[in-house]
Amino acid sequence: MADPDPDPHTKSPKPKSVKPAGVAGECVCEHCDFIRRVLIPEMVHDRYFCEPGSREFVEFDSVDVEHFDRKSNRKNMLHRVTARVKFSGVTHSFPLIIKLPEPHVNLLSSSPFLNEEMFYSKMTLNYGTDGIPKCYLSDLGRYDRPVIVLEDLAARGYTQVDDKLDEDHLKLCMKALATIHGKGLKLRACRFPVFREFYAKLSVPADWLHFHTSTQTGNIRSFEAQDNPGSLDTSLYSALPVDGDLSEKIRKKRDVTTKLELNDFWTICHGNFTRNNLLFRYENGKPSDVKVIDWSTMRYCSPSIDFGHILLQNLPDDRDDNLSTIEAFCRNILRIYLDAVKDEYPEVDRELLEREIIANMPFAYGTIENRVLREAGMMLHTLDRLGSFD
Repeated sequence: MADPDPDPHTKSPKPKSVKPAGVAGECVCEHCDFIRRVLIPEMVHDRYFCEPGSREFVEFDSVDVEHFDRKSNRKNMLHRVTARVKFSGVTHSFPLIIKLPEPHVNLLSSSPFLNEEMFYSKMTLNYGTDGIPKCYLSDLGRYDRPVIVLEDLAARGYTQVDDKLDEDHLKLCMKALATIHGKGLKLRACRFPVFREFYAKLSVPADWLHFHTSTQTGNIRSFEAQDNPGSLDTSLYSALPVDGDLSEKIRKKRDVTTKLELNDFWTICHGNFTRNNLLFRYENGKPSDVKVIDWSTMRYCSPSIDFGHILLQNLPDDRDDNLSTIEAFCRNILRIYLDAVKDEYPEVDRELLEREIIANMPFAYGTIENRVLREAGMMLHTLDRLGSFD
């Protein structure tokens, strides 16, 4: 029996209905019907909820399905599901998140859903499963349609943080991120044919976010455009919230560094490593563990993109705008990240990796949506203090 929530006497309450029809409270859309009538019963029959080697008698009991929308997920349909399975007559419940691709998505080429399916079905065999949700099923057609079935981390007490991450949260994040990057760098160095199978499916032109300053709202607004995923949008520097000297320094940097250059530190990155895709568990009021979700955004690029994305969006609020304090904070977070990469892949050149991260963090700045002008200015001044524009 695979990590269920014991429920031998009572069943979980029915989820909130989406569109009452048929049986009271049930959504009868084709996707919910597929999960209810086909997917979960067949998974029980195929013993996906059993421990390896288990010989227990297992049978389907019941299932509740509700639509679950995450603002950060635009490409997949998500459902929150409670599957109840009888093991030798005793009912246990399994809280699940089930992902289905949108009907219009073309799965014959690269797509966010294919990225995530590849991650759970293939990459975890080499990367391991620490720091991610338990995956019960990741398949493109065994049950007549592509599907990914994951544990519902909320049922295990994991929660999302809506505000800026403090230092304790960031330390956990950086260790998790460094483990991902370190394993990728090690795989690239030691088993390149395997690594190539993964990155070759990611290193294709894709929608890349570009940003302009909106003088009407004081925010940075975004739009999507087909372009080289390594390109740095020159419009980023058309209305910078910094003084003239720093603006000129950034412009000169842009003139000589117009795109990310492929090098030996490129690895498979999450691609949207933000607090929207991080769930934390707590002990005694402090974060004790973190899980990374939504691997549909994976990219083959510099690790500076992931690192800079999470760091710049969570700079400490300093009322006096003390750049020395913020610089010291960033360098400490960078040290934690580099130490963890080194632990995972001892052969990595730490000094060169540090240079790679610092030099290319402006590209991470370019991927951050909806920056208010004051925060954008602080990000740019911080990058300058770290040496990113030298």
